[in-house]
Amino acid sequence: LVWQHNRRLLFDNLDALEGEKTIVWDRSLMQRVNLFAGPSVLKTHGVVSNLALDQFRAPETPYVLFFLTPTLAALDGLCEYIDKSKADTVLIVHDGFLLKTPLPILLLENALCGVEWWKGFYWERLESVRELPLTWLPRDGHALSLHPKYPIPLRMIGYRLLINGDWTHLHRCAVAIHQLLAICPQSIPIYSRGKWAQDVARMVYKMGPCENEQQSPPLRINRLVILDRWIDPLTPLLHQLTYAGMLDEMYGINMVGSIKVSLAEFENNDNADPFALKEIHLNDEVFYRLKNVHINAIGLELAKILADIKEDEEFDRDRMSVAEYQVLVKKMPQILLRKKLCSVHMRLAEMAREKLYESYADYIRVEKELLESATADKIHPFIEEAIISGDDVNTAIRFVATHALAANGLKPAVLQQYRRMIMQSFGVEALNKLLKLQKMGAIRERGGSGKLSTDYAPLMFPSMKKQYELLPDNVSETNTQDAAYAYSGYAPLIVRILEEGDRVRWAGWNKTFDGAIGGDDRTAVFIVGGVTRAELAGIRLMPNVCLILTSSIITGNRLIDGITQI
Repeated sequence: LVWQHNRRLLFDNLDALEGEKTIVWDRSLMQRVNLFAGPSVLKTHGVVSNLALDQFRAPETPYVLFFLTPTLAALDGLCEYIDKSKADTVLIVHDGFLLKTPLPILLLENALCGVEWWKGFYWERLESVRELPLTWLPRDGHALSLHPKYPIPLRMIGYRLLINGDWTHLHRCAVAIHQLLAICPQSIPIYSRGKWAQDVARMVYKMGPCENEQQSPPLRINRLVILDRWIDPLTPLLHQLTYAGMLDEMYGINMVGSIKVSLAEFENNDNADPFALKEIHLNDEVFYRLKNVHINAIGLELAKILADIKEDEEFDRDRMSVAEYQVLVKKMPQILLRKKLCSVHMRLAEMAREKLYESYADYIRVEKELLESATADKIHPFIEEAIISGDDVNTAIRFVATHALAANGLKPAVLQQYRRMIMQSFGVEALNKLLKLQKMGAIRERGGSGKLSTDYAPLMFPSMKKQYELLPDNVSETNTQDAAYAYSGYAPLIVRILEEGDRVRWAGWNKTFDGAIGGDDRTAVFIVGGVTRAELAGIRLMPNVCLILTSSIITGNRLIDGITQI
């Protein structure tokens, strides 16, 4: 449904111009639109050529449409194209942004006003400047996230709110939700929990009733549930153990659902170029079956897939009719493709398990120790060793933050010792990250004159883990009945809160709007501030949740790296 909505927004703009058109893309927007409208689809709407902004080719059509992001580099590229284009070509600039607000166009105009020559020749060459509010991106076929580059990545919502007090990002989330609600057939209640979530719900309410768009079929949900990421700052710091989660931790799954791995490692070839990379796309049917599987259960699931392929291949040539042969011939390309995909994912799983045995196993063991019985009055020997070794600054900081959250704060002497060791091993930049995490409340100090004030209530993990049974007994990695399987025995707090809310019919949650759609119980969940892929796997176990929305897909490393951009 969201794909159809995005397509309609795009095609309405294209069809408004009669005749053949050329689109000049900012590369990030090209990748984004390609998720729901490839070149063959665009061709049916008069787009005969797709060009990259950073590689000039003379357009051969009367109309040229530029799809840009709000960056000076994009504006420079636009000016270069105008210089080189024919004088009789009609140029139209589209802002490929998230929101239906004047902000993106104002940013564009403000940037251009600083360039005197723009007010003359360049501006006169443009027919119009428009905004294209493509808000939601599909993620792995089952979740939606906001576009990650508007103009500040939305995965940085938490940092902007907690460090700078910048609340404009919540308004962007509210506008995106308002746009989504417009494709629902009628008004639905919004339930929210957490400071940010309640602010977003209140903004949506102040925007007024949605002008429901006629879409067939409409988006049918009974309610929207909004939840803060910072209700649970601990889980993103832990290492994920689902197949998709581990690939995201190791390689970083990008916006278009692909990863880049070492070619030499993937081919297990010592003679290959050690710097060469291989891009692997993860948008196939085999990945969809494997992504939520625990890394230790990948072999069993792959065996089931291969058994299905073998069953499709079984046939009796002596008794087959001509029609059956024709069906088999049509099926063979798909069978061969599935075999190839299985071999790719078998190799990726082997690489992930090697990483698991080399280092992740120790990480997970220490994380489990901290979750079960962290003490606030002494440093952990493994964390001390990780800092002194100087191998990975993010891993060291993740462990310190995990220790602080699990222990409900560290004593001043312990925290000061961690700071000193991190400063000595990694330098000032790492210490800056640590202090910002402390400002955000991810690292707490028990008492002490140097305690930094935070704007968000502390986690209180020791009481939470008992209240919500975050560490259940006898969790099976192959039986995905409990969300704790994704972290080998730890259930994400966000998932447990959602499970409780669903169980009590959201009693006690802040409610905005009245009314509901009859029929099956269908809930949409929006996580403000990002969610990990392992948490997504846990939320998908809830039978009443039909749609998962988030401002971004995050990992512990992305969370920490984002702090340096503030």
